[in-house]
Amino acid sequence: MRFTLDIDYPLEKMAQNRHRMNARLSFRYIDRVPVGFCVVPRYFAPLFGLTYRDFFQDAETQYYWQLQFAKYRIERIPEDMTCQEPVITVYPYFDNVISSSAYGAQVTWPENETLQATPVIHTVEAMEHMPIPEPNAGLWGTVQDWCRQMQELAQDTRVTFNGVEGRVEVAPLSLDGIGPHMVAVDLVGHDFYWWTLEYPQACHAFLQKITQGMLQAERVFRMVDPRPHGGFGLAEDTAQILSPKQYREFVVPYDNQLYDELGVGMRDGRGMHMCGSSSHLHQALVEDERITSFNIFGYQVPPETAARNMGGRVYLWGNVNPMLMLHGTYNEVKQTATKCLAAMAPYGGLMLGDGANVCPGTPIENLVALTDAAEEYGLPESMVINPMM
Repeated sequence: MRFTLDIDYPLEKMAQNRHRMNARLSFRYIDRVPVGFCVVPRYFAPLFGLTYRDFFQDAETQYYWQLQFAKYRIERIPEDMTCQEPVITVYPYFDNVISSSAYGAQVTWPENETLQATPVIHTVEAMEHMPIPEPNAGLWGTVQDWCRQMQELAQDTRVTFNGVEGRVEVAPLSLDGIGPHMVAVDLVGHDFYWWTLEYPQACHAFLQKITQGMLQAERVFRMVDPRPHGGFGLAEDTAQILSPKQYREFVVPYDNQLYDELGVGMRDGRGMHMCGSSSHLHQALVEDERITSFNIFGYQVPPETAARNMGGRVYLWGNVNPMLMLHGTYNEVKQTATKCLAAMAPYGGLMLGDGANVCPGTPIENLVALTDAAEEYGLPESMVINPMM
């Protein structure tokens, strides 16, 4: 075997994780709220003395490091989401620039920061003449190639969990989850915001081309790799500064085209991630986009507001302040996590986590604080079954 890995994690704990996560999908809990973190490769790189840029050297290098990061995460970070069976899941990872690169955005590769998409469209005329890319353009093609290579490497890898045979699985081919509006801002930059006011027709045509290209690419991905998907979601971080009226005009129609085709038939087929202060958009998210989950949403949203606007109708995942998790004390993080639980847990469907992204350097004890808070909070009173009834 080319790669061998043994992970110290018992099967009994996997089963417990799985039961907690499955109960959440029915807006219930078996013993407590599950916990899950948005922990990306940039968090792990400094822990292993790895220059982040080197993580993207080639498919085999990235595959190797994803195995090491997974072992570290499963053994040391207390959460329910990651390890529900004896499987490590890998996938080509390029931060948030995969789709933008396919449309021609220039990607910069900093030594130890996230990859960045540099705008390449500087005039409305250039926006109007942008072609729809082929499904193998930019990093779309790289992802398809690396998926094939990682599948071959997985066949040459032995993974055990406390001596029990496991496996490495490459996730099904899919888009990177970045929504059309976010891609548009990556390509144009901040000018796109005022262009939507001055040249709305041209911006609509631009967003439609982005959406059409994403649909074409995903159709090819699913033809090449027809395995079922567990869910479908989008991120529209750039849209949280829009008014509800602008959001309904320039985001909803294009997201819904993707949701209506790519998320159909999935229990969680209309997921949404949005950083920042999004409370003013919650009505549009729930009523116009009909989202099924609101994932690692920005800590700027008060948990009471998320509960009031979405509780019981949408799976919620969040939303402890990542900067507090980075710089705060264990007790401060635990206290904030408990407030999140008190506000959102009684509605069911909550997964406690960050809001959003665990920063590099965040102490493990501050991640433990969320699980400890969930353990102490236990079941919401509204979900405790009275044995005398």
